[in-house]
Amino acid sequence: MASLDFRTRRMGDETALDVGAFCESELPARLAENGRLAARGYARLGLAPLAFEIGEVRHSLRVEGDALALRDGIDDDATHVVLDPRAFSELVQDVSSALGLGMRGRVELRRGGMDQFVSWEPVLRAMLDGRPVHEPGMLTLRAHDGGPLDLERSFTLEDPPEEIGEFLAEAGFLRIRGVFGADEMAEISADLDAAVAEARPEEGRAWWARGGDGAMYAARILGFNEKSPALRRLLRDERIARLGRFTGDAYVQRDPDSEDAAEGLTKKIGVTDGISDVPWHKDCGPGMHSRRCCALTIGICLTPADRESGELGVVAGSHRANVQGGGVRRDLDLPRVALPADTGDVTVHCSCTLHMSRPPVSRERRVVYTSLALAPRPGEVLPRMERDAVRKSRAHLDDAGRRLVERGYGGGKSAEQFRLDDGGSGGAKAR
Repeated sequence: MASLDFRTRRMGDETALDVGAFCESELPARLAENGRLAARGYARLGLAPLAFEIGEVRHSLRVEGDALALRDGIDDDATHVVLDPRAFSELVQDVSSALGLGMRGRVELRRGGMDQFVSWEPVLRAMLDGRPVHEPGMLTLRAHDGGPLDLERSFTLEDPPEEIGEFLAEAGFLRIRGVFGADEMAEISADLDAAVAEARPEEGRAWWARGGDGAMYAARILGFNEKSPALRRLLRDERIARLGRFTGDAYVQRDPDSEDAAEGLTKKIGVTDGISDVPWHKDCGPGMHSRRCCALTIGICLTPADRESGELGVVAGSHRANVQGGGVRRDLDLPRVALPADTGDVTVHCSCTLHMSRPPVSRERRVVYTSLALAPRPGEVLPRMERDAVRKSRAHLDDAGRRLVERGYGGGKSAEQFRLDDGGSGGAKAR
C-alpha cells in the first residue's frame, strides 16, 4: 500500500546543541556530504548568502565553486540573522523552521528581511537533511495505471480504498463525497452558531476577525468538540476512522471527549481584519516536518464550498516537494487546484501540502477541521499538553503569524496568495 510516512527524526530526540562544537565539526561534515546539493538549490532560488550570529559564534554560508561553504565572520552581502543558542539548536534539528522562529519573534534581522531568511529554509533542509530543493519537472503526478492523474477526481467511501490511498499519496489531497448527511451537518452548524454567540475574546479560545459589517466575530472556535455533542458523536463515528486507513500508515485521533480535537470555522464575506482566509502555507511550515509528516487534516463541510463561498485550494504534489512552508513562488510548476465540495462532503489534505482558503464572495461558508496524526513508533512518546496550555500556545502562535503577515512576509494578503488555477488543474500540466 501507499505510504505518507516521511518521518526521518523521532519525537523527543532533539538535544541542546553546543553551537560552537556543531559549527566546528558537524556542520562541515554536512556540507561535505550535501554542499553541492544545497548549492544547486541556492542557485535555483536566487538567494543571497546567509550569515548567522549566536553569541560569539559568527559564520556565513555562501556558494564557493559548486558547493555551499561555511566561512568565518559575517559577510557584507549576506542576510544577517541573530539567534540565541536554543533557537539555533531548534533550527538545525527541525524543531522550528526559519518561518517558525520568525512567527515566534525568536530571530533578529540585522540585514535583509524575513522573506530572505525564510527563503533559505529549503536550502537548509538540503544542507542538513539531504532533501533536494524542488526544481521544475522534479515531480510527476501519475495515476496508478501510469497515465496523467485526474486532479478533479473525487471519491466516495465505497470506492476501492487502495485507489483512494494511491491518489492521496500522489496528489496530497482528497475530495470524498457524501460522507455525512445534511441533518448531521445542520445539527453541528446550530452548535457552531451557539459557540460563536457565546465566545468572548478574553477567553483565548477563538480566532477573531472583523466582518464586512465592521463587527468582530469568533471566526474559528478552538476545541469546538467540547461545545458540540453532535460533533463528538460524529468524531467517534467509523466514517472518520476510515479516512485514516487509505494508506498503509497507522493514524491516531485525539480523544473527542477529553482533548482539543476539532475547530469550527465561520468564513464571512468582506473580512478586513484578523485571521479568516489563510494564505498559502504548509501546516508543517513552522517546523517538525521530519517528526510529524504526514498528518492528515480533515475538513467536514457544514455548508457548500465553492468559488462564491471561498473553498479550499491546494498545490497538488507539494507534500513531496522541498519548498518553503509559507507562500507560493510564481515559478512553482505544480498545479494549484480548487476543491469545491457540497454539504456533508469531506476534504483531506496532508500536513505538508501547500493549501489556502480564499475569501468568500457572495455566501458564507462553514467547516469543521479535525486531524489524524501518525501513530508513535516503538519507544516514541508524543508530548501531551493540557487543553488550556495547548490553546494558549496556539493563540500565541496564531497572533504571531498574523503580525508576521501584517509586516509583509509573503506579500501579505495579496491576490497572488489566494490565486487558484480555475477551470481544472490549469497552470502546469499534471504529468
